[in-house]
Parts: sequence; C-alpha cells; structure tokens
Amino acid sequence: MNPQDDVATVFAEARPDDPPPGTALDIKQVMRDGYRARRRNRAAVAGAAAAGVCAVAVVLAFSVTGLPGPDTEERQQLPAADFGFDPALAGYPSDTWDWGVAQPELQEAANDVLGGLAVEAGFVDAAALEYDMPSQDAVEAEMAEQDLGYFGALSELGYLNHPLQFSDWNTPGNAGQVQLRGYVARDGDEEADRSSFTVTAMQPGGWTAEPGPTGEDVFPQHLLGDEASWSETAPEFTSEDLDDGRTLIVADHGCALEAVVVYPNASALKSTWDVDCEGQGRDLTVEQLSAAMLAMPQIEYDTSELRPITGLVEVPPGWPYSEDWETEAAPDADASIDAATAVLDGAFPGVELTSFQPNQADPGYSGRRAYAADYKMPFEDASGYPVHAHVRYYLPGGWLPGLPPEGSSAEAYLLNCGGPGDDKDDVCEETEVDGRMVVTRSWGLGDSVSTWVAVYDPAGWAVEFNTMAEGDVDGYAHGDLVALAASLPAPVYDPQEYER
Repeated sequence: MNPQDDVATVFAEARPDDPPPGTALDIKQVMRDGYRARRRNRAAVAGAAAAGVCAVAVVLAFSVTGLPGPDTEERQQLPAADFGFDPALAGYPSDTWDWGVAQPELQEAANDVLGGLAVEAGFVDAAALEYDMPSQDAVEAEMAEQDLGYFGALSELGYLNHPLQFSDWNTPGNAGQVQLRGYVARDGDEEADRSSFTVTAMQPGGWTAEPGPTGEDVFPQHLLGDEASWSETAPEFTSEDLDDGRTLIVADHGCALEAVVVYPNASALKSTWDVDCEGQGRDLTVEQLSAAMLAMPQIEYDTSELRPITGLVEVPPGWPYSEDWETEAAPDADASIDAATAVLDGAFPGVELTSFQPNQADPGYSGRRAYAADYKMPFEDASGYPVHAHVRYYLPGGWLPGLPPEGSSAEAYLLNCGGPGDDKDDVCEETEVDGRMVVTRSWGLGDSVSTWVAVYDPAGWAVEFNTMAEGDVDGYAHGDLVALAASLPAPVYDPQEYER
C-alpha cells in the first residue's frame, strides 16, 4: 500500500512527536466505505483539525498535488501581488451590479475543508452539503434569456441558500464612496435572525486585517472588530505569520470564534462561528478553526477594476441601528411634522397629512436618522390626478450636504443627479437661499415632472421636499417649491445628543 492511500497514516506521520488526538470520525472506515473524493477530503480535514496546522497542511498538499516533495523556497512561498499601490487604500467602482463570476476552486475547497469542520462541530448535517450546481450551459442560457449576471442566473435556477454556497458580495466603504468586493457563504437557514457561521472571501482592496472599529463609515474597513460584540467582553486576539507569506489572526469571543487568513496576493478569507452564544452546545476550538482556515488555498481574483482611492471626503459618522430610537424620537418627530404641516397648510389650505414616522434611513448602510411625512395636496394636476408630496427631515450624521462631485459616488449625499442608464433627463442646481445651501433636482417622465428640493441648515440638519405633477399647477412651479422648502421650520431634536 502506498502512503498516499492511507490518509490517517499521513496525519500520524506528519508530526510523529504530536500524534493527532482521537476524533469522532474514523478516517479508515470512511475510506473503506468508498466516499467519493470530495467527501473523503472533507472527512480527512475535519478529523485532522485538532492535530494542528502542520498536519492539515500535509492534507491540503495531498489533496491538490499528492504527497509533498522536498521543501523549497518556490514551493513554500505563495504568489504575491504587486499593484504599485497600497490595496488597503483602493477599491472598486460603486456603479457595478451583479459583477461576480464563478470561483469553483473557492467553492470546492470550502465544501471540502470548512464543510467538514462545520459537520464535525455540529453546525450542519453532512447531507446538507451534498448539492449540485446547474450545468454551465444552463447558467449561460439563463443569463442570456433573462439578461442576468452569473449569480442572478443561479438564483433563478433555484440554486441558492445552500449551506456554504458562495455568492457575490460587495459593501460600501467610507460611507459609500468606494466599494469592497468578495464572496460570502452562510449556513443556509433563512429563518434564523443571524447565520450560525459566515465565510467571506475578500478580494484585494479597501480593508485591513488589523482589528479596529467596524462599519461601513470606516476606510479601510477592519475585518475584525476590537470591541465587545458576541459577548460582553472584547475578544482575545492571536496572530501568526507563516513562512509562505500568509498571516493568521484569530479572535476568541468566548462563545464565538472569528478567524482571518491574509494571503500574499492581498486577498483574505474570514470566517465567523457562533459556537455557543445561545447555548447551542457546538464544539469548535481555536486550534481546529486555525487548522481548517490554513488549509484553504489562496484564490486569484479579477482585480482589473481595482483603483487607488484619492480625495475621499470625510463623512460625519452615521448612527448604528437602534430598536428603541424610533419610539424614543416619536414626540420630537410629532412636533416637527406638526410644525411642517402648519407651514404647508398656510401655503395650500386643506393639505392632508396621510402618514408620518421617525425613520432610520438605510440603517444597514449609514444609519441616517430622519422624520418622514407624506401629504395629499388639496388640488389635482393637469391630468386630473391628486398631487402628493413628501417631507423628510434629516438629523445630523451619516450624510454630506450638496451634490456629489462629478465622477464620484453619490452614496453619502441626500440628492443625486442621476447617472447613465436611469432614463431620466436630470436637471440639478446648487444655490443659496437666506444663507443656506439649497440643492434641487428635477426630471421629466412623459408629461410628469418630479421635483426634489433639499435645504441644508448650518446647524447640521436638512429638510427635503419632493413631489410630482403633470402640467402647470398655480403656485406649484419650481421657484414656488424652492421657497416652500426653505420656509419649513427646524426639526425638534436635542443638538447635544448629535454633537460627536
């Protein structure tokens, strides 16, 4: 029998001074049962995780190239990246959607290595990982027929929400002025509030592995947070630099574990595991997670759109989502909307307030706090339809005044002058009324004209008025709407609470 036919022997011989401890998986029985290659590798890695990094490295080499040969500098060192700029201070364009492409090497390795770990630790059943992708021909046909990207086509074909199934992923950095890209996989439980594990493959650009404050307002983004999150105490960190150019960082939260591997090509792999934060009783150690993460290969990504980021505008930090804020802010929102309604009714007697509420605008992005109100105006437009209007007060934090500079991301701004492909003929203007900045945006669709007016107060708040009407309406022309928005009173809030 050849050594490579006996994976358990490979493990034992990898570190003869430190034999692997017992495991619930009988590797030799797995082999005898004739599992196909992928499940064989998965079982091997899961059983070896407790043996340490060196043993798993041998398994990885075996699974890809056979038994490792003599250690040479060429074999030890992974290919490095040379961008000519710091990838941490770089990013991708924000106007790209469904950009992702298949990463079969990443998916296969994750199923083999992290899938085995997830099964062994009690996160998923082995059967849940036995799913097959649609054929490439079927995916390409769906892409052409539905005008979809790769992962959109997979979703339409019903291939979605499987455990450890990767899909394309992007997130804004520096309040949306730049985008980060990668691929993300979760546990596939759509009913759960939070996935029991998450694996994110980060493409180069816009992040740092140094622990620090997390969130989309930070740039570069920290892959690991340094504050208490999964438990009441901050995580304990360990870090190791490997000879092949990789770096492993582990965050131990007590009831949860996070690990990041940074590769020489400036990509990274991060995984987060809720071991026992709600008494689930799963069994996963730092050593097991470290070994599995280091068994994952370096992946080469398309970085042709990666660009160094210069001239970023500092955005006032937004507000984290709060389940209590809307209730607590209700009295101030009521007073603010009552005052705004009185002004609108003075200009157009009979205006009807149809709905209003405090609102955490885009809570997953910048945490903007706002008071929003909808109105039915006491007249009809030229087509005989009722005219509706909307008022939104923005409290300080998470946004910038004015219009975004040409060619830059509009995510941090309240008004955007549109972009290619939105089928609108936008007309935008930035002016000043009574010492305050006023931005307008209007566009026509058919005979209807939509008008947006935003007034920015030096105190840090803003008010936005928008409406749509067809034809001319007496007293409702563009200049009238600017004057009306500028006359709306200040919102009620505690300025000291918003000083940061």
